[in-house]
Amino acid sequence: MGKFIQKFFNETIFLFLEISPYLIVGFFFAGVVHALLGESYIKKHFSKSGIASTVKATILGIPLPICSCGVIPIAESLRKDGASKSSVMSFLVSTPSSGVDSIFATYALMGPVFAIFRPIASLISGIIVGIATHFNEKESEAYTETGKEAEKEKNFKDVLAYGFKVLPSEIAQWLLAGVVIGGLISALIPHDFAATYLSTPFLHYFVILLISVPLYVCATGSIPIAASLLMKGILPGAVLAFLIAGPATNTVTLSFVWKRLGKKIAVIYLISIVLTSIALGVIFDLLMGEFSITQVSAHTHAESGPGLITVISGIVLAILLINSRYNLFRLFKKNIEENMEKIKVSDMTCNHCKMTITNTLKSVQGIGNLEVLVDKKEVRYDGEAGLEFVKNKIREAGFKPE
Repeated sequence: MGKFIQKFFNETIFLFLEISPYLIVGFFFAGVVHALLGESYIKKHFSKSGIASTVKATILGIPLPICSCGVIPIAESLRKDGASKSSVMSFLVSTPSSGVDSIFATYALMGPVFAIFRPIASLISGIIVGIATHFNEKESEAYTETGKEAEKEKNFKDVLAYGFKVLPSEIAQWLLAGVVIGGLISALIPHDFAATYLSTPFLHYFVILLISVPLYVCATGSIPIAASLLMKGILPGAVLAFLIAGPATNTVTLSFVWKRLGKKIAVIYLISIVLTSIALGVIFDLLMGEFSITQVSAHTHAESGPGLITVISGIVLAILLINSRYNLFRLFKKNIEENMEKIKVSDMTCNHCKMTITNTLKSVQGIGNLEVLVDKKEVRYDGEAGLEFVKNKIREAGFKPE
């Protein structure tokens, strides 16, 4: 038992350290992408139904560092702004299954081949799901709200705030869960597991999809799990299928699609992703014969141990994740909640939701102090702005204030 715990601890720490330098670089570029694009820019390009809108939604969704949870309120807002069902579906697939931070992290643990092919697979799967939706569901006119304020121009401070505060808080629990699960797989499952128990490619894909569909995991959190599965002999194509289907087909997203876009769309969504991930996985397995897989399967400990940069990066990443959960600056902030209006927003579920609402409200005239509390699902403010006016602004951001 002691030997197992030691191995589990070593594998978990190794995964965390190995991914740290690339994640930190990815966080920065994610902040840049967010500042350059922004949600209002995205919404302007999705209003028309058709293949062109679907492709555009997929391409714009790939680099965005938004998790499976954070993409839902944006998708809801897109739909209210008049986006077609097909473009919303494409966005739901491509956005959580890729992102600049996860691309860097994929390179760290799984090598350049996976890092290149993963966003390509996200692009293909997003387009296929969008086209399947377009040809199987007649578009209906979406509710559109007008009179929105232009999004504030982002600066370098916004890049750092999103990249190193908002984004770490978005992925913290799923990244840590992925690292722990990856460590468990590495320590618990023997290296010849696939060769011994999975005698055919069909079983590889069946087991992977059985795990992927209900599992709630973000694009970055899925990487340590995928790397560990790869080391246990799971086919690279099946691992790619996990990276596609895992972030896109969790129970939360499926529930949203079922409720907001209809049962038929939900069935098309699930079937399209499952079939597409299998097809892309099989193609990837065929293409792997043309590439060296040395770096893909390089999840081994170096004799000399991790380098200084890796260790420092691991410490910095740990601090970022801890700070994203326990904001120490808040401990020194004067408590003024007694004089603040309080608005319950039950569908605010993550820090990306928080940032969306904050960016919407902080430029509104008449709002003084503003607090958006994800844990309490509450927006608090003081000032001269009317309560109903503020609620309407929150609705414009894609949420449902009570």
